[in-house]
Amino acid sequence: MNATDPAHVKPADGPLETPWAVAASVDGPPAQADHLWSASWTLPYDAVSAPVARVLVRAQLADWSAGDVSEVAELLVSELVTDALHHATGPVRLTVWLVDGLLRCEVEGRHPVAPLPRKPLERGEGGYGPRLLDALACCWGSAATPAGKAAWFELPATVR
Repeated sequence: MNATDPAHVKPADGPLETPWAVAASVDGPPAQADHLWSASWTLPYDAVSAPVARVLVRAQLADWSAGDVSEVAELLVSELVTDALHHATGPVRLTVWLVDGLLRCEVEGRHPVAPLPRKPLERGEGGYGPRLLDALACCWGSAATPAGKAAWFELPATVR
């Protein structure tokens, strides 16, 4: 096994630097939240981090009994991690939250520029991430953080 095996991915330590997490820690959980779960991992600056992120999200959603959105969440997390690794330097942090039927996935990297829609390349890869987010997520965006930026998306999720 190597350092990018999901069983060996280091859980993120320390407070999250993202605006959503900061707001949650300041305001507390949403009033009368039935479910409030979160998980976070630091992924290495390595091409295998995107597939590892998919495995981590799939396993976490299964653990939370919210597997109904697993395929879409895995695809979109893969896009965000790939984008972070393509544009940033160093490791990235993947965080997932499940709050009262809403799944939020966030990837923080060391690159301050927000993702911009661009025309996909005619032959090859690239440029489809924002279009996938538009088509599949109920909302998405990015925010500056002290380390760079965090890109995120949200999906409605049923907890069984």
